[in-house]
Amino acid sequence: MKVYLQSLTFKMILLISVLILFVCMIYIYLLQIHIRETTEEQRGEEALSVAKMVASMEEIVAAFEEEQPSIHIQPLAEKLRSEIDAAFIVVGNAEGIRYSHPVAEQIGERMVGGDNDAALLDKRFYVSKTVGGLGESIRGKAPIMKEGEIIGVVSVGFLTNFIDEKIDGYLKKWLSYTCLILAIGIIGAIAISYYIKRLLFNMEPQQIAKLYSQHQLILATTEEGIIATDRYNNITTINNSAYQIIDASQKKALAQWQSENIEHIFTLRVAQQKNIHNLELVLGEEIIILNKVPLADKMGSLYTFRRKTNIQNVVNELKEVRQYANAQRAQTHEFANKLHIIFGLLLHKRYDEAIEFIREERQIQMDSQSFLNSQMASPLLLALIQGKITEAAELGIQLELPNTDIDIGLSTRQERALLTALGNVLQNAIDVLKNSASIKKVIQLSIMHYKTHYTFEIQDSGPGIVDAMYEQIFMRGISTKEGFDRGHGLAISMQALKDIGGEISIDEGDLSGACFIITIPIEEEQ
Repeated sequence: MKVYLQSLTFKMILLISVLILFVCMIYIYLLQIHIRETTEEQRGEEALSVAKMVASMEEIVAAFEEEQPSIHIQPLAEKLRSEIDAAFIVVGNAEGIRYSHPVAEQIGERMVGGDNDAALLDKRFYVSKTVGGLGESIRGKAPIMKEGEIIGVVSVGFLTNFIDEKIDGYLKKWLSYTCLILAIGIIGAIAISYYIKRLLFNMEPQQIAKLYSQHQLILATTEEGIIATDRYNNITTINNSAYQIIDASQKKALAQWQSENIEHIFTLRVAQQKNIHNLELVLGEEIIILNKVPLADKMGSLYTFRRKTNIQNVVNELKEVRQYANAQRAQTHEFANKLHIIFGLLLHKRYDEAIEFIREERQIQMDSQSFLNSQMASPLLLALIQGKITEAAELGIQLELPNTDIDIGLSTRQERALLTALGNVLQNAIDVLKNSASIKKVIQLSIMHYKTHYTFEIQDSGPGIVDAMYEQIFMRGISTKEGFDRGHGLAISMQALKDIGGEISIDEGDLSGACFIITIPIEEEQ
């Protein structure tokens, strides 16, 4: 029971019922005032009309000439009073002495109330409200005149007690109506409360507030950009991550992006698409991966996106691990094959040839691993090179490592940038040679150590790059490969190197294909 009394349903029923009751009470109060004013006005007009009529009656005027006017005036006044249901009709002379009164004993006494002067002195017809011998009454006053002279006054009155009784009758009737309205209001309040509760998924305000706080916290802490739009493509929700991507220079405040049309961020074609899955787009200075799904009940759309570089870093790491695993698998297969050869030689008792084969393989392994094992400080860089060697070998491409008798020491930031750039360039070289008609497919990776920087030189025996593309090859969207949405790898590589103070360039090499040069500065602490 206590839980129900604290629920939104009960509070809404209680508040709406109290509101309806309050409105009804105000209405009854104003209605009472209106009825009183209207009734008093009507009674006053009626009393004044009767007073004028009595004051103009010839019988009344003529009676003033009699020795005892009350004998003629009292019956006429009482007869008329009973017909109009008035409280009294009093006729008095110029001195205010009564000639008629509902209580016969009061005839001959002075009229009370003190409101006769305007009629007797100013010859006015008017309505007054005052307390007389019978109580408070609404009175109509009219002077009795003969040949222009005032000879008396007529006072016709209705007691206010009668008006109060009439108002009480109205109020009892309206009170029953109020109870009916209140009952209907309570039923309506119950229906409205349950309807609103259903719209709110039967949640209480505290639960809604908690969910709203969680919603705001999720938007604030999610690294992925989130934008929600209504059915008219106007932005309704945007989180800080999206704001940092679409307006990195903060030309507009985050709140100003609310109600902005999504077409001002993406293209009209993107806005018109119902579903988008992993679309790669250029947004300002960033490359993003965009997804879009419609919201339920056609309420709008939800856009989620993040920088491609963030995804690329994860992909690169996974690719490097996979390449390392492939390299180990290839070495395992190669080692097994060599064991079979040695076993065959020993089985046929060709011991000298077996020993020579072992010595040659040992020397090859020592030459190859002298660089990869002893001089590579980074296991990720080792995995990348070994993976590319294995991948190239499977495609019939020879990846050579001349000029590598150096030590390499890189910071974490430099290592990340180098892995991105070197991986893209080596992959481009492999892709070019894979489809090349060259008889000898060779890639050379040379690593040189200078006083202030490291230089990584990658050249291949492919067809090379035409001169017209030299200046554009590092621009987004420019690629020698066919297909849609190409030309991002070198642009990302240049940006990654630029962030650490390095650079990438293209030059003429000793082989027939392209020659890329990656430069990494040596940091002081190294």
